[in-house]
Amino acid sequence: MAAKATSTIACEAFSRHLRQGIGRKTRGLNLKIRYLSTKAAFPKSSARIESTDVPCIVQMQHMLARYKDRPGGVASLAQGIVHWGPPEEAMEAAQKAISDSTMNLYGPVDGSPELKQAIQDKLESENNIRNSKVMVTMGANQAYTNLVIALVDSGDPTILFKPYYFNHHMCLQMTGGAHNVILGGVTPDSLMPDSKWLEKTLESKLAAGSPVKMVTIVNPCNPTGVLIPGEKLREISDICERFGTWLVVDNTYEHFTYPEITGKDNAMHECVEGDNVVNIFSFSKAYGLMGWRIGYIAFPENLVEPLVKVQDTIPICPNILAQKHSPTTWRSQWV
Repeated sequence: MAAKATSTIACEAFSRHLRQGIGRKTRGLNLKIRYLSTKAAFPKSSARIESTDVPCIVQMQHMLARYKDRPGGVASLAQGIVHWGPPEEAMEAAQKAISDSTMNLYGPVDGSPELKQAIQDKLESENNIRNSKVMVTMGANQAYTNLVIALVDSGDPTILFKPYYFNHHMCLQMTGGAHNVILGGVTPDSLMPDSKWLEKTLESKLAAGSPVKMVTIVNPCNPTGVLIPGEKLREISDICERFGTWLVVDNTYEHFTYPEITGKDNAMHECVEGDNVVNIFSFSKAYGLMGWRIGYIAFPENLVEPLVKVQDTIPICPNILAQKHSPTTWRSQWV
């Protein structure tokens, strides 16, 4: 019996030792597999950018590249590109400025004093904007990005009107607001933003404890070209003000109005101004300066510090050479 007991104990000890050894080897193998798996996996991009649309213009450019050798070529109507360039005197000013050593230095974060003054004069004489501060940006798209970062948190509801400018939607998506964008409709007969829908939506969202933070409109509209008259703009502005909502108006196509063709007295571009209103403008279209990347924002004084924080983080300052170029463009009144 003693021998049998000893044998049993020895077998159990051997079995336990074997299991421990196998266990150690298995754990080591599992660790190695997990290490190799972790090492092989490439880090993903952010959820914000994964939820952002692919830019339709880039997709169109790739498609056109595949057909570039097609007989007769392919015409693209996808992007608003003018066929003219800046006036000759503006180009001469740019060529002269390029030899200036200050072109290699950083400039004021919100733009050169000379250009800002020229913009202020233009805003007052052409747009009836008299009480807004000005910031020069690297195009209207960067102006809009500055505003979204400065005004909107990722959980804030925002409104775009269909059909919207795709980069506005993308900007709201990539800053974390993809699931909070409310797409508003337009009146079927005019394709203008439906102000009655806007008022009801702002009211219901406020009552639900989730107020809309920002409404964006483009005037004239990209992509429809519809011009929103001043009376309608003021109505939308008043509605937004009543509900404590920012109104951002993108005026990139301000000069693309044709009263002499339409025969309508109200076919003139107008702007609105207020404590809750921000206006975006661009040099790209009417002034033929697409590649120079120069635009600007007209905004209430209480947004100076928030916008400076964003501007200093993204471009540090606007393109110095483009700013030397642009005041001459203003003086030549090239439209």
